[in-house]
Amino acid sequence: MTMLRVLLLLSAFIFTRVHAFDVYFDYKNNTFHVCVNAKSGTTSISHAIYESFKHSAYPKSCRQEHRTAHSFTCGFDEIPTFHKHEHQPSQVDYALMIVRHPIHRIVSSWRSKVRPDMCRVHGDKNVDSPSRNNLYKEWNTESVSFSQFVLERLDHKEAHWNPQFDLCHDAEYYDGVVDLETSNNTTFTPFSKALGIPFLMQHNHKSKRSERIKNGRKLRIAETKMNAVLERIYSFYSDDFKQYGFSKNNRKDMEFFMEEFSAYPTSCF
Repeated sequence: MTMLRVLLLLSAFIFTRVHAFDVYFDYKNNTFHVCVNAKSGTTSISHAIYESFKHSAYPKSCRQEHRTAHSFTCGFDEIPTFHKHEHQPSQVDYALMIVRHPIHRIVSSWRSKVRPDMCRVHGDKNVDSPSRNNLYKEWNTESVSFSQFVLERLDHKEAHWNPQFDLCHDAEYYDGVVDLETSNNTTFTPFSKALGIPFLMQHNHKSKRSERIKNGRKLRIAETKMNAVLERIYSFYSDDFKQYGFSKNNRKDMEFFMEEFSAYPTSCF
């Protein structure tokens, strides 16, 4: 491993430890390792694990104290046989990683963290909050379009869009690698069996908005700009594409952009 890779991994840890998790825990008689990057289902998977253990929603009292399920502490400490490891244990019985296609993930990151306040459509929730604006002032949320963000400002220094490869191990390490957007309950059957309880991922993460916008106008932008954006994403997330086998299809990815952004003003792309 080169010194550059070591430095990148250390940087990723510093910036991702709050908004992503690489957690080890015991449940019943087994030790588990779950790794999920920000914008790849961190909230959904942590809530789903809690709900599977407790058969109830994540405690309102924890949310009021701003203690998220990501930390696997508040609420989880009341689950019998559950124990979170503060350090990596010597042996793991089942390791799970959740990944998300970089194209879908970066659009989701822009919409929820960087998106200009003018770029809002029906159905967008909890995006233009004061807390978001305060956290991401450096990204100039009043004017940064998606293409400008990708082409000019994308870097490794933010958990919500750093490459997924920076935080988690190589794919071969895990017993299960699940693509968030193509997953279903069957996908998690091995994880469920290892836990010894039914595990259900009830939150939908399908990015495409075609059913909502099928009668709306299509985005009209220069093909050269779309190509430049795609090439930048393909390059920036090259390790993710290689490690996790995500597809690169210029035509389909352009169609995805058109469907995602057709509900917004053209300037938002």
